Amino acid sequence: MNRNNEKAVRTLPFFLCGIFLVVICGLYGAVSALNAAAQFEDNLLFVLYELLFPASVITALFAALLWSRKGDRMYRAYAFSAMVLGVLYLAVMPGLSAPDELSHYSTAYRISSNMMLEDPLIRPAGLTAVRAVDYPLEDMNGVKTPLVPDDEESVPEVLGNPVKQTTYRAVKDWDKRYAFSTKPVASAIPDVHTTPVFYLPQAIGFSIARALGLGTMGLLFLGKFLNLCCYVALTALAVRTTPLGKGWFAAAGLLPMSVSLAASLSYDAGLIGTVFLFTALIFKLAYGAEEIRARELFALCALAALFGPCKLVYAPLILLLWLVPARVFGGGGKKLLCFLILLLSLIAAVLAVNADVLEAYFFPAVAAQTGNVSADLRHAGFTAAELFSHPLFTLRMLLNSFSACILTWGGEMIGTKLGNLDPLLGASGLQTLFFALGLFCLTVADSTGETVRILVPGTRAARRAAREREESERAAAGAEALPETGTGAVAAETTQAEDSAQAEMETALDAVSQQAAAGEVLTAPLGEHVAEAAETLREAEAAVAAQAAASEAVSAAEEADENALPHYIEVGVPGRIARLFAFLVGALSFFGVLGAMLLAWTSRDAVWIEGVQGRYFLPLLPVFLFSLQSRMLQSRLPFKRLVPYGFVILNLCVGIRIFALAVLRV
Repeated sequence: MNRNNEKAVRTLPFFLCGIFLVVICGLYGAVSALNAAAQFEDNLLFVLYELLFPASVITALFAALLWSRKGDRMYRAYAFSAMVLGVLYLAVMPGLSAPDELSHYSTAYRISSNMMLEDPLIRPAGLTAVRAVDYPLEDMNGVKTPLVPDDEESVPEVLGNPVKQTTYRAVKDWDKRYAFSTKPVASAIPDVHTTPVFYLPQAIGFSIARALGLGTMGLLFLGKFLNLCCYVALTALAVRTTPLGKGWFAAAGLLPMSVSLAASLSYDAGLIGTVFLFTALIFKLAYGAEEIRARELFALCALAALFGPCKLVYAPLILLLWLVPARVFGGGGKKLLCFLILLLSLIAAVLAVNADVLEAYFFPAVAAQTGNVSADLRHAGFTAAELFSHPLFTLRMLLNSFSACILTWGGEMIGTKLGNLDPLLGASGLQTLFFALGLFCLTVADSTGETVRILVPGTRAARRAAREREESERAAAGAEALPETGTGAVAAETTQAEDSAQAEMETALDAVSQQAAAGEVLTAPLGEHVAEAAETLREAEAAVAAQAAASEAVSAAEEADENALPHYIEVGVPGRIARLFAFLVGALSFFGVLGAMLLAWTSRDAVWIEGVQGRYFLPLLPVFLFSLQSRMLQSRLPFKRLVPYGFVILNLCVGIRIFALAVLRV
């Protein structure tokens, strides 16, 4: 049995165990659904589970078929898995349940109104205008009056925040409970002031629903579904683009927190996908390209201009460009120029979008006078000047936060608290441990020694050289028509002429030596004979040199032809210095997140930094997985396929668990 068959037999139990695990979790969920249906006398809960359970088993079967296939089409298996899991989370966590989803909903609604050429605000109050049928999303019982500033009534109930058994009934009976009306009413939910690009999918979905006259559930579904499609497209393109570590991006994109955010109205979906694609393109240039093309540089600048204004803390990731060898740019000077272009595009985008925020961070007094102070900064207790002037205090806060909250952040990044940081709905402790173990397995080196090759389009220099050579050949052919002569005959005649000239030269030199030894005077005819022999020898040597130059030109032309056409190259292996540099860049962004929350959210009496959530570190995960690669631990198992498949199975179990707990929650 060959090695490939051995690997297939070895991995088959993993895929079978995954399907079996989904079935076991499904039986557990069935018990909860039956209990809830009997307790609340609502058969809808069990009917919904009758759809959820078979769908999960079918998804596990298709995932096993896709992830068990070898090859470089991993992005297809990932796209299918991410899309199906996103729809799963969209179904089990309906409404506005994601972190800060109310504000994201308001922002997408405002942009949608602009798209439809409608006034996005209720004037003169300046509040967001929504359809009357959509207003109950944020106030299901109608207890608030947005136009009355001193309204002190009870906190309104938001659909899906938290998710409970009545949420599913409210979704089904929404059109019966709330009459359809397109009359604009005021919504007091504040919107998010950032780059509007990450809200385009949601706003387009809202606009389509409003144009078609769909109800609130149709509006929510289209907005979330298009956001999910955007996320899947960006992350799948990242998996396809990167020449190494495809499993890193696939696994990070299939974490419960990642997929649940993608199936919501949050801009985190577009943000994660954009940063993933930027990192993957850097890896492609560094380890799977011979030269940078103009469109790749433009893509890097566009991606940096997108995620930079949204989350400035990820701006240090542009330093990863220094992982790319200078030869890819055509020299060190061109590499520096490309980095400056990338940096300027980032700075221009940040200043265009976040000028008022930066003013509030670093010049709070001026911002207070002009009114450019965000809601976060109004209750923050520190300024940038204070933190810079007290470095030991800042360092102590960073260390306290790291030591006290690192495990909490890691669990939140994986998905222990989904929804609006709901501690009940998310991955269990055991499931979180398996997710963490899977991420660790991705740092284990593959000991099979398989060489990875990728197809590159060829180099511009080689194509230019090939064109110049073709033009010179056509010009030479048009100037004169040379008789066809065999290469072997020409070489033989040249060698024979050289040997003859060499013999004549040696004969003449012998004669001269004999005359000189006898004391005779050199005769004129003998001198002419020596000169003729020397000239013949020089001509023969020139012919041999010309033939050698022609052979080298032919070899160079053949090599240029090979490089000019698409061809396969071997993917480079990152060195220790490159991995260390990537780790430092990731750490810079990591502590940038902590510093930003210390400045914008933490109160003065806090012991550690407040407001930090694990989802903020999701975009940095592929960078850290890249930096933690080790040749000390090796395995013959194909973790790059097994780990993402395992994450699909675990996500199905998490979805079943969320539904099973939500239906028992009043």
